This record gives sequence, structure tokens and C-alpha cells, in this order.
Amino acid sequence: MKKVVGLGACVLDTLIACDSYPKEDKKQKAESILLAGGGPVGNALVVISKLGVKADVIGGFGGDSAGKYLLDDFKKYGVGVKNATVLKDATSFTSYIVLAADKASRTCVFDRGSVLDEPSNLQLSAIDDADVLHLDGNYLESAIAAAKYAKGKGVKVSLDAGGLYAGIERLLPYVDILIPSAEFALGLTQETEIAAAMSALNAKYAPQILVVTDGSNGGYYWENGTAVHYDSVKVKAVDTNGAGDTFHGAFIAAYCEGKNVKDCCVYASKVAAYKCMHTGARTYELSKEIADKL
Repeated sequence: MKKVVGLGACVLDTLIACDSYPKEDKKQKAESILLAGGGPVGNALVVISKLGVKADVIGGFGGDSAGKYLLDDFKKYGVGVKNATVLKDATSFTSYIVLAADKASRTCVFDRGSVLDEPSNLQLSAIDDADVLHLDGNYLESAIAAAKYAKGKGVKVSLDAGGLYAGIERLLPYVDILIPSAEFALGLTQETEIAAAMSALNAKYAPQILVVTDGSNGGYYWENGTAVHYDSVKVKAVDTNGAGDTFHGAFIAAYCEGKNVKDCCVYASKVAAYKCMHTGARTYELSKEIADKL
């Protein structure tokens, strides 16, 4: 059975659904409030597990109630936690997200907690029998240490490059499956067109797979020296939070099945769109059988 190990931001989200974004210094009734596990790598691992690929998480977790919630939530969705490191006196990564129904927007306020970026928190042996190590650029020193270890074991390294974190360029040479957002690709390369940014990324880092996501515009994959466009799937979105994480999880699951890059993009776009039709990044029903029929 294929296996993916993930390291990155695992976040306890408080999702606050409103008809519209609250006005400053006013009171507004929430339509619903949901507590849920989140974070780019965390959500991707849950998707990977739901799609029938073994998924494990590594890295440090706070010893507080939020950390316990996150680990219990992973177990609920079949993500292995035995190689996670619980730091008794540390606090966990938390966020508060306002979901505005009228514009299908999300606004996030977060606290990174006190889990330090220490490679010593990593149980690297979990990577030994993995097919893919999935990262999101958070906890950069730990990510680089894990990526170097993975390369030494012949394990492919995937990066959800959503944020231009300081020093992220140090991680990119170790990445085999590079999937940045358009904002990341353009910002890092200082290009004004996605195709030019992809050409620059390919020339400098030469990943095995290069895909740029561009929200509702779909995205592009790099093939034979050309940026090839793929479409997004149009749906009536009720919650876009976690859509990008879902794309990454579904892409990796498809990659583990042996699909080519085009088919991985199409498959991941369908699963991400399906997620947008449901509230929450994890609680909706998803399986390989459902995804294969989308």
C-alpha cells in the first residue's frame, strides 16, 4: 500500500459562518460555529487517507487541549499519529476563520502557538517506507531536514507552496512535486505572467512535476517546456476553506495511483470543487469511490 508522510501546519480551526463579513465595531449573529482540524498539510493528509492511501503525520504538537483535539481528529480519519511528538508545555497552532456566504470568502486570524521549529521533534524513520513526503513550508528548518532525509531514502518530496515564507528558497532544491499558488510563483520569480514564472521555476529548481494553481481559473502544469492550462470545476461554493489543501491531497493520492500530471490535475480539481460544496475541510463525506465518480 502506498504511503504519504506529512509535516507542516496542523491547525485547530474555529469556523464562523456568517451571511456576510461583519462590519467593524458591530455585533453580528453567526449562522454556525464549527471546531475542526485544519492546516495545509493536515487537511491534505485527511484527504489522502479518505482516498485510500496510507497517511501519517510527523512533527511537534502542543500538549494542550488543542493539540489533543488535533491528534484525536487525525485518528478519526485514519491518519497515523504514532510518529508525532507531543510537547507537554507547548501550545498549538490555532485559527479563527470567518466564512462570508454572500461572497464565498474566508478571512483568517491565527496564533502559531509555541511549538518551536526544531528538527529534533521529528521522528524521521517514519519516512523510510513512504512514497511521498508532503510539506507546506511551515517549520522551515524541520521541513528542510525532513526533505534531505527523504531524498536520501529515495522518497519523493511534495510541496504545497502557498505562502512566500522567509527562506523558502532553501527548501525548493529538494522538492520533486512543486505545486505553488499563482501568487507564490509570481512573487518568488518576480515575473508578471504565470507561464514565465513556471519557466523560471523549472529552470532554477527542475522539479519532476510543476503545477501552478490559480483558484477559480484552474491552473497550469509544465509539460515539454510549455505551461498547459487546466480548468477548474464550476460549482456553487458554500465554503472554500481548505480547497487548496484538498487539491494537494487529491493530487498526491492520484500520483500514488500512477496517474500522469494532467490526470492528477483534473482529478484534484474535481475533488477540490466537491469539497467547496460542503462546509468544513474534513467533516464532509469523501471516499475513493465518490471521487472516482466526480
